[in-house]
Amino acid sequence: LRDVKYIILHHQDPDLCAAVPLLEKLINRSDLQIVTHSRMSVLIKHYGLTSSYYNIDENDFILHAGAKTLQFYTTPYCHSPGAFVTYDEDTRVLFSGDIFGGLEDSWHFLADEHYFTHIEGFHMAYMPSRDILNYALRKIESLDIDLIAPQHGSVIQRKYIHELIEKMKQMECGLYIDRKYGHDLMRTIEKLNNLQTEFEVSLDEIKKLKRGQDGDYFLTTLLMKPLMNEMNRSAIVSTDCVLIQKKAFLFKERFNHLGGDFNMTGQINFRGQCYTMFFNGDGMGKSMQGAGGALVMGTVLNSILGRASGPDKALAMSPEAWLKECYEEIQTLFLSFDGAMMFSGILGLVNEKSGELLFLNAEHPFLILYRNGKAEFVDKELSMRKFGSPSEYGFHIHRFQLKEGDVLFAGSDGKDDLNLRPGAETPEINYNYNLILQLVEQNQGRLKSLVKSLYHVGEPTDDLSIIRVGFKEQARVASDHAIDEDLIYRLKISSFIRNKNYQKALELMEGDSEKQNSEILMYRGYCLIREKRYLKSLKYLTRALQLKPDYFQALKYAGMSHYFLGNYKKTEEYWSDAVKLRPDDRFLKRRYPQLLNRLERQKVLLGQKQWTD
Repeated sequence: LRDVKYIILHHQDPDLCAAVPLLEKLINRSDLQIVTHSRMSVLIKHYGLTSSYYNIDENDFILHAGAKTLQFYTTPYCHSPGAFVTYDEDTRVLFSGDIFGGLEDSWHFLADEHYFTHIEGFHMAYMPSRDILNYALRKIESLDIDLIAPQHGSVIQRKYIHELIEKMKQMECGLYIDRKYGHDLMRTIEKLNNLQTEFEVSLDEIKKLKRGQDGDYFLTTLLMKPLMNEMNRSAIVSTDCVLIQKKAFLFKERFNHLGGDFNMTGQINFRGQCYTMFFNGDGMGKSMQGAGGALVMGTVLNSILGRASGPDKALAMSPEAWLKECYEEIQTLFLSFDGAMMFSGILGLVNEKSGELLFLNAEHPFLILYRNGKAEFVDKELSMRKFGSPSEYGFHIHRFQLKEGDVLFAGSDGKDDLNLRPGAETPEINYNYNLILQLVEQNQGRLKSLVKSLYHVGEPTDDLSIIRVGFKEQARVASDHAIDEDLIYRLKISSFIRNKNYQKALELMEGDSEKQNSEILMYRGYCLIREKRYLKSLKYLTRALQLKPDYFQALKYAGMSHYFLGNYKKTEEYWSDAVKLRPDDRFLKRRYPQLLNRLERQKVLLGQKQWTD
């Protein structure tokens, strides 16, 4: 028994599973795995199993066990939702679970030509319907089988298999249940219908509440947008901003996102010298609470900048004095909330002529300098507390001299607090705060590719905002740094998918498919496949292919949907086109030849193969 590494459970009934905990103790291996379907593992665990699960539907319905490869084929409701059979292609043995099984006192190891009479009653009693049983039998008869080994019953040799299947196809299943429990069944169905009605009413109420909540979120975003002004028009000091709030939602089929991060830029004239102002900040709290802080910060900063800037306006005070006045005004306002609202941030000024940088850092992630291909932090120690927090530190201004071609990055902690294992059961949060420096260097200071890299490396667990400030850059390409709402929308969707939160991704993609591009339609179809809604997935995947006939992912996933629906010929049509586009795709290199073999076997079994000399 110590050599046993896998226990395959074809369905969840106690006659099969109840003794598995005893087997676990006898086998006594830490790497023992329970091979089953996810629709059954949720039930099987209640028997007290301690081993890890290998769910076949999460592993391409295949198991590589050393030199042995086992294929799994689902046989839903024969006689449990997640039922399946196991096929060993090398020995051509099918382990069929309850199908072909019987319950009789008289038993023989090998079945004979009269075996059908011994299993007919069992199948009529326990298989829900002829259609359900025939669906499973059609899958089984497409395989090249020498021996069938049912869970209980006799072993069936090749010479009896074809005739037995044909007889089983004609059975009326489920009659026993209908005859004996028909009245109770109708009462149960009536109760279920009542519960379904109550559930639908409750669901409608929840949807109304959600629409109201999303409406509140939407109104808040409308208030915030005019406050996030990018008013820098300098030809010497360039500024580019990105803002991706954590809370994403659709309202009236329009994508929006809400949070507490805030960006702002502008220009101020101090005694005849022009300065570029930039602010990047992060409000305390999530979603609405953070957004409340951003509204307050946006209002006060716009008021300050409105008083300080204008077409022909020049301030008589120094930049240092202005920074101090700004800090005191913002700090006084946020202190009035008595700890309920705080804001971290970097407020900076760059002299357009000399390149002198003045900035204050109110407990915000350190400012980053990118110079000659190397990234480093400008400030390296905490110097001030958040706006709204009593502080043991005095007011402090950092000074730094920029050189031609230098680039600064001011960003919230969303760029650092990444989940490095999105979709895993246990998240792995990044604690390497030098990671952002490596990414800035890898992307050569380009904002757009930096943001894409952040989402590639991990999943931001908070609002993400970055301001890029460039000083006298040569040959600056604006498209390297521009990030529009469409890109943010796609990043959000791909983020939900990487986290295996397919329902959230689908919620973001609701709406008229006729107005959506091929990429969003493909994402929609893929998420529906992961939710096992194969028929609906084809609606969006075929629409994506109408817009873009050579779309590899759409071809691949459309074939996958047809495969799960049992439409193998349609699968072959899609996958043959996909293989032409990408012959080295790992999934198709493995599954496409298997599909062709299966179709070839079907032709033989159906008598459609034409043999020629």
